[in-house]
Amino acid sequence: MSKKIISHLFNYACQEGAKNLVIEGLPEKISLNYYFPDGEERLFSLPKKLEKDLSLALRQVLKLGANEFLNKKYCKIEDRHYQLTFYLTISPSSAGEKIIVNIIPNNKKLYRLKQLGLQARELKTLATFAKRRSGLIILSSPFGQGKSMTLHALISELNNEKHSLYYLGDSFSLELPGINYLKSTKNNWAKVLNLDSDIIISEISSEDDLKNAIRAATTGRLVLATMAADSVWEVLLSYLKLKSPLKLKLDSLKLILNQRLAPLKRKGAINKSSRSIARTQIGLFEILELTPALKNFLSASEQSKQKNKFWERLGQIAIRDGYRPLVLDYKKKIKEGLIDSK
Repeated sequence: MSKKIISHLFNYACQEGAKNLVIEGLPEKISLNYYFPDGEERLFSLPKKLEKDLSLALRQVLKLGANEFLNKKYCKIEDRHYQLTFYLTISPSSAGEKIIVNIIPNNKKLYRLKQLGLQARELKTLATFAKRRSGLIILSSPFGQGKSMTLHALISELNNEKHSLYYLGDSFSLELPGINYLKSTKNNWAKVLNLDSDIIISEISSEDDLKNAIRAATTGRLVLATMAADSVWEVLLSYLKLKSPLKLKLDSLKLILNQRLAPLKRKGAINKSSRSIARTQIGLFEILELTPALKNFLSASEQSKQKNKFWERLGQIAIRDGYRPLVLDYKKKIKEGLIDSK
C-alpha cells in the first residue's frame, strides 16, 4: 500500500505540473506540500503512522539505502501513468524526516539562444566564444533557474554532423540526438579525451568534475559545464580555490554565465485549440569574460584572493571590460515592460 501511495504522490505532481514536493513528518501528521511555478501551494496531510512505511517505500522505489540521507541526488522514476525526473533531498527534521523533491521540468519545447532573454551584447559574447570551439564555458544558476535550458539552447547551436559531442554525467534531463552519453567516471573521461571528440558537456558537482573539465579544455576542445551557484563571482571563487596551477586555470576558462528566471509580465495561457502552453518566463543574465586584463590582475594577485580590496578591484576591472551585473539586466527588462518590478 505504501508503494502505491508514493506512486500516487508522484503521479499527482507530474499531472498537475508541480515544481516541488515537500514531505515532512510533523508531531501529529505527515505534511504534503506541492509548490507550483505560478506561486500556488497545495497542502495535504496523511496519518503520522504511515511515515516509516512511506520512507521505506520511497527508498525501495528509488533503490536507496535504509536511513540514507541525501542532498540533491538526481533521480528518475517511470510508471505506466507518468515519468518524472527530479533532485531528491532527505534530511532529518524535528519530528521525523523531511523529503524535498525538486522536479526537473520536462520541457518539450526548447528555446534557441535568441529566445532565452539574453541582451544583444551578452548573446554575441556567448555565441562568439562557443563558435571558437575551445576552452571552458561555465553555465551557472541556483537550482531550477534555467541553466539546463541555456545549455540545451547552446548545444542546439553547435550540434551537427560535423562535430562529435559527448555528455559525461548522470543528470542530463533531456536526451538529444547526435550526443554520446556516458557516466562521469575517470575511465570515461580518459576514453573521451582519446577519441576524436570536439565538444564535451558536463555537470560540475565536485572538484574532480572541475579538474576534468579544465583538463579537457586544455586539449583544444570546447567544454560546456553547468554548475549550481548564485553568481559569476561564486563560480570564480570556487574555480580559483581549486588546487591546480593558476596559469592552467586562467588559460582554460573563457566565460562564466549566471542566470535567473523571471515571470513575464503577460503570462501565457493554455490555447484550447492546440493545448499548448504559452511561455511564462524569461531569463535574466550576467556574463563574466576572462579578459586579458582580468587574467593579468589574477596572475599578479594570486596570494590575495581573500582580501576585500582584491574582489573590489576585480569587479572594477570586469565592469570596465564589459561585465554587467544581473541586477542591470533585471532593471532593463522592467524598463522594457517584459517583467514586473515586484
